[in-house]
Amino acid sequence: VRIEQVIVAEPGAVLLYKISNLLKFYHHTISGIVGNNAATLLTTIEEMHLLSKKIFFNSLSLHASKLMDKVELPPPDLGPSSALNQTLNLLREVLASHDSSVVPLDARQADFVQVLSCVLDPLLQMCTMSASNLGTADMATFMVNSLYMMKTTLALFEFTDKRLEMLQFQIEAHLDTLINEQASYVLTRAGLSYIYNTVQQHKPQQGPLSNLPSLDSVSLKAAMAQFDRYLSAPDSLLMSQLNFLLSATVKEQIIKQSTELVCRAYSELYAAVMNPSNEYKDPETILHRTPHQVQTLLS
Repeated sequence: VRIEQVIVAEPGAVLLYKISNLLKFYHHTISGIVGNNAATLLTTIEEMHLLSKKIFFNSLSLHASKLMDKVELPPPDLGPSSALNQTLNLLREVLASHDSSVVPLDARQADFVQVLSCVLDPLLQMCTMSASNLGTADMATFMVNSLYMMKTTLALFEFTDKRLEMLQFQIEAHLDTLINEQASYVLTRAGLSYIYNTVQQHKPQQGPLSNLPSLDSVSLKAAMAQFDRYLSAPDSLLMSQLNFLLSATVKEQIIKQSTELVCRAYSELYAAVMNPSNEYKDPETILHRTPHQVQTLLS
């Protein structure tokens, strides 16, 4: 009677889950000792277990539905929202209770899949909705931070491998966005964006590159002077969003891979300027650094 009263009173999700696991343990233990001699008792315990488990998942579902009722805007630092932090704290408590559960391993694993689906899927949806009105770099940064928090929470517990793989896949998709955005940011501010795009789109039937607007020798030399300033202080051209990333490793990865894209862009430009068909006079005086030298300076 007391346990039924506790369940009907709708306590917190963590307590409900502990009660459910405890009842499951009693059912398993008692049936192993007395078998069918206590059929009525075992049926009662099983019914109470199923009731507590049902209310537990109802509690999680209610929490998840409230997340979607009022989606917060991302904070100014593009870190995880308060709703995300609160929900991850709840999930952490549930998972910690799950890890210390006296229920057999296979039964716990089955519950675990349902717990993660009940909490993580709405969380991901909430974060996506929250970021929907942000600019490209802001959105990617917010999503990387949010997904990173989910991943670090799950990494502490068992049965999370599949979910961790999924989260990592999503993180990498947003990292690709940030890598491209950072490379574009550098090329624009280092004076190479328009030139690089023109080189990429240039077709031989358009004639030599040197005849196109802003691609004459004088314009290229001016752009190279600007690019040299970047080469002397590459850290000066970092998007502000990168400083909001929670993971220093992730930030380093973005800088490294975006720098590789910048080097690749310079290599294409260098090859085009050195190509005799583009009719640059003394091209080595226009681009006085080889791609290898640029790569060495930025490594």
